[in-house]
Amino acid sequence: MRLGTLLHRRIVIMQESRFGAKSPMRLDAKVTQHWEKRMPEQRAVQITVASPKGGVGKTMTTILLAGEFAAAGHRVTVLDTDPQLSALEWSKNSRRAGYALSNIDVIPISSTDDLIDRLAQSDAEDLLLVDVQGTAVAALGPAVANADFVLIPTKAHVFDVKQCLGLIRHIRSLGGRHREIPHAVMLNMVSGIEHNTMAFRTAIQLLRQANASVLETFLSQRPTFASIATAGTLYEVQPVNKAVQDARDQTNALTAEIIRKLNGATPQ
Repeated sequence: MRLGTLLHRRIVIMQESRFGAKSPMRLDAKVTQHWEKRMPEQRAVQITVASPKGGVGKTMTTILLAGEFAAAGHRVTVLDTDPQLSALEWSKNSRRAGYALSNIDVIPISSTDDLIDRLAQSDAEDLLLVDVQGTAVAALGPAVANADFVLIPTKAHVFDVKQCLGLIRHIRSLGGRHREIPHAVMLNMVSGIEHNTMAFRTAIQLLRQANASVLETFLSQRPTFASIATAGTLYEVQPVNKAVQDARDQTNALTAEIIRKLNGATPQ
């Protein structure tokens, strides 16, 4: 089942922009028809989640996206290339805790050759999420070169952003003269007042000066996200309280924006 198949229904979501404003957006048939035309029928969509430094929530972001797509009925495989194998540990912890992780598989990748072989076999799932360290140059090459989209989570700190810019240059070089690899920076683990600080505004300015694509959607610093990164998904956890629903709204907005980036579509 391709990603567009289940996303043809109209979904009204609330997107929280990085400046705190909320506005309704729709993911409708026009978007998904474009998606279905774009992607080869026998090839899974590949989203690579890469970060040049630890502690910015790369694996947490991968886990949250896996839960979002899986909840929509898509078969998701996470390829964990990170030496710490945090996504694999999450998978094991989740199943030990009784979570089914429906439609989600996590596969550890031990070498670059292993990654290349697995990417060539991407016909058993609808979506591949590749969790890769931005400093792991050997794995980064195939993880990025084969990607339909590269997501770069970062904290809104100058030091983190400067390292992201180096990764962006590397992504652009991997595309060469004949292909521009779609990619974007996502601000992650943003606290409630952080976007009002000078440090936050300076980080955004650095990204803009480098002509870096930055998603409007960001992920907040939420205890709910931290809990899910330990075990479970936002759609299997119980009870569904306001904190869980608010977290779902953010990850749903993130997923919708990524799909529009893949489609080259603009918000309705």
